[in-house]
Amino acid sequence: MGRAFVYVVLGGGVAAGYAALEFARRGGYSRGELCIISEEAVAPYERPALSKGYLLPEGPSRLPKFHTCVGANDELLTTKWYKEQGIELVLGTRVISADVRRKTLLTATGETISYKMLIIATGARALKLEEFGISGSDAANICYLRNLEDADKLVNAMNSCSGGNAVVIGGGYIGMECAAALVTNKIKVTMVFPEKHCMGRLFTEKIAEYYESYYTSKGVTFTKGTVLTSFEKDSTGKVTSVILKDGNHLPADMVVVGIGICANTSLFEGQLLMEKGGIKVNGQMQTSDSSVYAVGDVAAFPIKLFDGDIRRLEHVDSARRTARHAVAAILEPSKTRDVDYLPFFYSRVFTLSWQFYGDNVGEVVHYGDFTSSSPRFGAYWVGKGQITGAFLEGGSQEEYEALLLIVRRKTKVSNMSELEKQGLAFAVQESKKDLPDGGVTLGEKPAFVCCSQDTPKEQCRNRMSREDGGNIETNKGAEKNSFPATFFLMPSVKQMARRVVPESRSVKKSKATEVRQRTKKQSEMGRAFAYVILGGGVAAGYAALELVRHGDGVSPGELCIISEEAVAPYERPALSKGYLLPEGPSRLPKFHTCVGANDELLTTKWYKEQGIELVLGTRVISADVRRKTLLTATGETISYKTLIIATGARALKLEEFGISGSDAANICYLRNLEDADKLVNAMNSCSGGNAVVIGGGYIGMECAAALVTNKIKVTMVFPEKHCSNGRLFTEKIAEYYESYYTSKGVTFTKGTVLTSFEKDSTGKVTSVILKDGNHLPADMVVVGIGIRANTSLFEGQLLMEKGGIKFYGDNVGEVVHYSDFTSSSPRFGAYWVGKGQIMGAFLEGGSREEYEALSVIVRRKTKVSNMSELEKQGLAFAVQESKKDLPDGGVTLGEKSAFVWYATAGVVAAVSISAFGYWYGRW
Repeated sequence: MGRAFVYVVLGGGVAAGYAALEFARRGGYSRGELCIISEEAVAPYERPALSKGYLLPEGPSRLPKFHTCVGANDELLTTKWYKEQGIELVLGTRVISADVRRKTLLTATGETISYKMLIIATGARALKLEEFGISGSDAANICYLRNLEDADKLVNAMNSCSGGNAVVIGGGYIGMECAAALVTNKIKVTMVFPEKHCMGRLFTEKIAEYYESYYTSKGVTFTKGTVLTSFEKDSTGKVTSVILKDGNHLPADMVVVGIGICANTSLFEGQLLMEKGGIKVNGQMQTSDSSVYAVGDVAAFPIKLFDGDIRRLEHVDSARRTARHAVAAILEPSKTRDVDYLPFFYSRVFTLSWQFYGDNVGEVVHYGDFTSSSPRFGAYWVGKGQITGAFLEGGSQEEYEALLLIVRRKTKVSNMSELEKQGLAFAVQESKKDLPDGGVTLGEKPAFVCCSQDTPKEQCRNRMSREDGGNIETNKGAEKNSFPATFFLMPSVKQMARRVVPESRSVKKSKATEVRQRTKKQSEMGRAFAYVILGGGVAAGYAALELVRHGDGVSPGELCIISEEAVAPYERPALSKGYLLPEGPSRLPKFHTCVGANDELLTTKWYKEQGIELVLGTRVISADVRRKTLLTATGETISYKTLIIATGARALKLEEFGISGSDAANICYLRNLEDADKLVNAMNSCSGGNAVVIGGGYIGMECAAALVTNKIKVTMVFPEKHCSNGRLFTEKIAEYYESYYTSKGVTFTKGTVLTSFEKDSTGKVTSVILKDGNHLPADMVVVGIGIRANTSLFEGQLLMEKGGIKFYGDNVGEVVHYSDFTSSSPRFGAYWVGKGQIMGAFLEGGSREEYEALSVIVRRKTKVSNMSELEKQGLAFAVQESKKDLPDGGVTLGEKSAFVWYATAGVVAAVSISAFGYWYGRW
């Protein structure tokens, strides 16, 4: 049925290779006990080579030259090496689900791989244009760069584009790297990004100006302060022009997109703690589950230098070191101290070379010569009278080491003017001083990449060769005519919305006035508000209502709601229920918030009467928490005093699981009004036809009900053993619901996954092809494979942690079922008991009083002394216990959970028989 290992490394990037080498050197496993699972078809390799040596026009680097671990001047780990070490490489394999409690991984082929200890090294994926509302980025001449397949596509595009025009979208690491490679390949380059300058997360404006000037001298054109909106294409589907928000059309023979990355955490969301967009770990790289570790781009770990602040670092050196540290902690936990990592980033551009250490927070002091053709300049960041970060261009190894030391030591600064005057000499002098305890060095240094005018040329070329993929002679040539660059930069919605308002309203009106005065200059370029709600979903409407009702309310012009949708906030649950009815369907304005809580109907007119500005149809593309500003896709800056983030979540797309072509007219998702309208249109054209629903969770079950109601034959496909993704329902509960759905005509195809589609000449799907070889006829396809919180604007700026929306409590512990699972008018349930206490409770067919009783006993963690008696009493146990006084005389335990019918969005408990009866009365 599958394979079992003691140790599994999930992911095939840089971190996986360094973890394997550490295992081999420590001898902590026997042959056949360790495996690496990778979606790629090759052994782990040094990813930085893809944007450097791999893209050179002459003598480009190719595997096996840059397999790990050559980037750290260590062994070259080829496939043969893994075989000799008894490490099993499970390549070309996608893991589609993980069960941390059961310690199993399910692959796309249906194989189950179990482990005793797991290292998550899944890295990150490139953000796609579709995620920002730009469609059609599957054209042959639109390129991303994250893996070998991407790199090969980019090389092919460059080879067919010599002398042509390339547009690079994004001004960060990948954008700057690829721009360099394109110019080296004799392609004219225009870079487009909305920020004021390149590398906005690290560079100051002054530093950025220097590098932009340098790139300009190499032929690169910068188009800043605007964004891509769409493409023009030829008859073959290739892009010929990039259309910008400012109205400009840029000719393009190819497009390279580098707009950021997102850590691959989806397999573990809801199972492990999350923070800052990654999986939260401790100083041993251990997650919230003691048998699971996370390393590299996916890990958010404490930085001692920053007083234990959690950071997620997208940097190759961090991947190498955290991987090795995790293995040491697994094999020798008592001897392994907490990781003590100093963040650093570096770059090489032509004859230029810079390094950065620490954190770019605090007041900035620039120094040195920014005008020389052999530049030698830098900057210090000073916070609370201490050096927090340091940057240097054109330094020697000794000088870079000096920067490292003063940042690690948090060297004190007493006079900013004197610091600016001394410049680099300050770091050199301070680094030579003994610490108060007599120590001089402060532990492990980063691997230095120091290639400047002060480094011996041969030594420099050797270092570049190892990072870029092993082509020393090629790098020699590159020095003459190009600039191969390296940049490492690395409870319910309604209740929560209402809860946050009292805190935000503690800012008095006088403060709001102060904000407007303080941001007067900003408002000349945009708008300024005391309160901004970012997002136009359910939470936004309830937050607005609470702000109006709370205290003195809000004055006209103080509050705005920014939404990507063109309508005022509405009750999203209606989209999968009344909106999909075949007769008399619900339409706006009937289900604007806050009718879902039997409260006011907040139409556009209501917001206008309250003086609340609705900024609709507007996408925010970046946020700066420190400056309290939001940048929209139109280039407008909106500033705030208090921000409520209500961005909700987006539907996971098939492309994120390697399935292309899901933009067909008859493939539907369901997250917003636009999705719902597409689904309605597809159903209207499909009456009596066949629909395939991909996913057995909340949306899948809801949509299956709607499709049957619309007289469409439905087949549901999912890889788990039973519906609800196995995350809430027990097998017994799931069996009941599946049986009920089957009685309504739904067919279940379980234990397999979608692999591809068959389409007709118009591009519509006609058949769904499954991993087990079956072909399912399909007039339409509905996809409900999960959601991902919209946090990307704030990753790296705010702490992140993933919590689930649960029925009542948590479904962990021993399960006790009760009552009748066979009745046509069912009334059954289950308790989850852990450590002698009620941890969770489920009920089908209950009354309001009974649901409230469940809420109370879960909140109280009611004790259970006899499991057999609990099973015998069933629902009566909850009703009786909920009426008992607490030891301190209290009866209630504070605010109750929102009633379970639809406040439990995301779990199949919402799709109860009662819900069917209410929404789909004529089965």
